[in-house]
Amino acid sequence: MASILASSRTSALSTTARFLMLRSGKAANPGSRPGRADTSLLGGKRILTGNKVSHSEHKTRRSWLPNVVERSLFSRVLEQHLRLKVSAAALRTIDKKGGLDAYLLTTPDDKIDSVLGTDIKARIAEVLNEKTQGGKVPLQVTGTFSATRRA
Repeated sequence: MASILASSRTSALSTTARFLMLRSGKAANPGSRPGRADTSLLGGKRILTGNKVSHSEHKTRRSWLPNVVERSLFSRVLEQHLRLKVSAAALRTIDKKGGLDAYLLTTPDDKIDSVLGTDIKARIAEVLNEKTQGGKVPLQVTGTFSATRRA
């Protein structure tokens, strides 16, 4: 009985939620975040819902979308421009951290909250490790962008 319920639950999930569930091993909540969150860097911004209130205090349901812009960001490690959809808040954080590479490497995966963001982060970490393998010392990514070498 439990397996029948589990199979019907997974069939009702969206394609994105199934992909996330397969990738991470746990089910994502598809209703709490926008569908485009997997293909962009939103920096934790979500769709907010509430009421529009008129002068007569008549309430009408509405939603507020994140301020998303399409920008070309340069990755120094990958040595290429990446055309990404990014929220304005994430752009400010990227500037504050010192670039796209620093933002992705210092932000935990659950805060990035994007399949695209975690994939780019993995590529950056892989390239950094390949560059440091010439010195035979593996790279350890720490909380700050300054990459340190393990002793």
